[in-house]
Amino acid sequence: MGDTDPGLGIQPVRSPAGPAVASVACATCGAAVDPLRADRVSIRVDGFLYFCSSACHDGQGGAERARARPPHRESAPPATRELEHRRQAAALADVGGDGISAIRDRNEPMQQVDIPAIVVESPLPEPVAADLSAPSSDVGAVLLGLAVAGGLLGVGLALAGDSTVALSARVVLVLVGCGALVTQYLMAPRDPTEPHPVALLAAPAAASVAAIAGRLTADPEASSATTLAGLIVASTAGGVSLLQRARRPLDEQRRVIAEALDISARRVLGDDTDDARARDLRPGEEILIETGELVPVDATITAGTATVLPWLGAKATESRREGDPIAAGAQVVEGRLRAVAGWTGNDRAWIRLTNDPRRRADVTTTLARSGRLLAERGALVAATVAALMAYASNHSSLGISLFAVAAYATIANAGVAQIGALHVARGVMSGLSRGIAYRTADSFDRAGRVTMAAFCARGTLLLGEPDVANIEPFGPHDAERVLALIAGAESGASNPMAMAVQRAARDRGVRPDAVRSPTLLPGLGVTAVASSGEPLVVGSRGLMLRERVSIATAESKITDLETMGRSVVLVALGGRLVGVIGLQDGLRPGARAAVQHLLDVGVEPVLLSVDSRETCEAIGRALDIEHIRPEVLPTERSDEIRRLADGGAMVAVLGRSPNDDAALAAADLAVALGCAGSSSAEWSIQLASDDVKDAALAIRLAHGCRSEARLGLTIALAPGIAGAAAVAFALAPPALAPLCAIAGTFAALVRFRSAS
Repeated sequence: MGDTDPGLGIQPVRSPAGPAVASVACATCGAAVDPLRADRVSIRVDGFLYFCSSACHDGQGGAERARARPPHRESAPPATRELEHRRQAAALADVGGDGISAIRDRNEPMQQVDIPAIVVESPLPEPVAADLSAPSSDVGAVLLGLAVAGGLLGVGLALAGDSTVALSARVVLVLVGCGALVTQYLMAPRDPTEPHPVALLAAPAAASVAAIAGRLTADPEASSATTLAGLIVASTAGGVSLLQRARRPLDEQRRVIAEALDISARRVLGDDTDDARARDLRPGEEILIETGELVPVDATITAGTATVLPWLGAKATESRREGDPIAAGAQVVEGRLRAVAGWTGNDRAWIRLTNDPRRRADVTTTLARSGRLLAERGALVAATVAALMAYASNHSSLGISLFAVAAYATIANAGVAQIGALHVARGVMSGLSRGIAYRTADSFDRAGRVTMAAFCARGTLLLGEPDVANIEPFGPHDAERVLALIAGAESGASNPMAMAVQRAARDRGVRPDAVRSPTLLPGLGVTAVASSGEPLVVGSRGLMLRERVSIATAESKITDLETMGRSVVLVALGGRLVGVIGLQDGLRPGARAAVQHLLDVGVEPVLLSVDSRETCEAIGRALDIEHIRPEVLPTERSDEIRRLADGGAMVAVLGRSPNDDAALAAADLAVALGCAGSSSAEWSIQLASDDVKDAALAIRLAHGCRSEARLGLTIALAPGIAGAAAVAFALAPPALAPLCAIAGTFAALVRFRSAS
């Protein structure tokens, strides 16, 4: 450990307090700093900055902001701007279809930090505790603590007796606690997931007023009223504090995403470029992205080829080329790209449901809204019922008000209002960490209600890259002649089967037959005229039946091939069957896991394929799929999906655009692989990767979130309802109700943490 690493230019530092560690340079003065014992550390999206002293840290503020936000071109001297214009124009002139010519790096921080390594090891910075200790948060925590203390002291002083002085002191303490709670809500910014302040503060305020009234009128129930008020104030403040702590990591992840995508972009203006903030870009504008830079907006690549980390927080790289969509937050590891902006601002896939106040999933989903509505409106119903029952039992006016306030407090609390929103926020964040972007909050809701998921087999469960495994000639023709005929018929096609046949012909040195007048029949095959002048038919059983070609002599061979899970292509020349070709396609990595994800949450997987029943059954056995829909032509897929939905199922389709657009468009929930960032189609769920396992995981996450949110709401609500019922039937004093409410909130949050 004491050796110098000449490649990195790092010198070892030995501290008397610990072992030798590799030093780093102070971000301001350049002095050697022990990273484990640095005086100050600043955390950025792309790494860490270390400082030898607080003075260097304070003086680095402007430089650090400059790293995060490169200066606009207008800030440079005119001569410098002119040189920059010429350099950028020369770079733009070299843009071609296969890539972009070398452009010198202009982003200095990217030269200093090995971004790919940092992102792979730590895709998103861990939540920073220091960032959450803002002055407003500190004041809010103090006020909540004061509210809890005031309420509990108001209850605890009951041990001093029921004297006038003791009761007055208790009322004052409760009022102090209630005032601190109200002040906290007036000072702190309100999160959209929180219930309306009036709904949450009504119970503490009403209970405090009841305590004052009891004291002033010397009512016999004045002590009980003060005790109830203290418990309601303490439980309300405690519940708010617990929910804020539980929400803090999610808020930090939301902040990290917003800061990571609030970056500079290089906008193309004719033969020049201009620095612009990501939020200032508009759809249709062209941008350049160089090695080490993040993509600022959802875009479609127009030139260049690059290796990228395809989403914010991705660990594995993928290749992207012209025509591919790319999501905001993707990082170019190697290569350079030119792209046209599609979705910008709050419309970006990673921003829509996390940071857009109007579309945040934890605010607008049914799961999130139900808790808030229950806290805001259901509490009024509970209070009314409790008051009527107290009135029927001939309680005093103060007693009736205590019963009503106690029942209200059991429902109108932070736990009931926000536990569903916490589960939804975590579900959406979990999806984003795997490159899964839900289009809208309604898409997330519908994903949680899916009961049947249809796989468009080719390209999802199957690789979509078949190989010729068997060539069985019939009659006077040999295998080479059969291969030549089918290769000639498919010479103008670009589908996977045609590519497999062309590849097999090249490998075997077979020259395709010079066919004429090929006619492509989607899902069936090709009809043409062979070089001999005879009619040529290449395709499925259905095509042979249509062209009146008998396949009786090959039935046993066809059945054998289909039983092995192979796709069969028949070749007929002059109205007679001359050969059968078997194509073997492999299962995609993750295909079995994708099916298991669905089975685990009770969603029925369906195999949708153009292949024969025997072939589909073989694939289904390999993947544990019992429901198969064979011999479905691409033009008939939408009708097949509608037939599934007509049976009462909520149907999701997992496919790839544009090949499976018909099926995706007919589904209740469309899950499209590899199209996150695309503006050509607005599918319900878009993946930044082409992993079918993650496509099924998108449905599983929503299902799990739905069940956990319901369970959490039940746990938060049940103790309070039980307590309110006990109070209403005079089985327990009103003071029991707020205790049950805070117990439910605590139990729901324990469940929330254990389920993470």
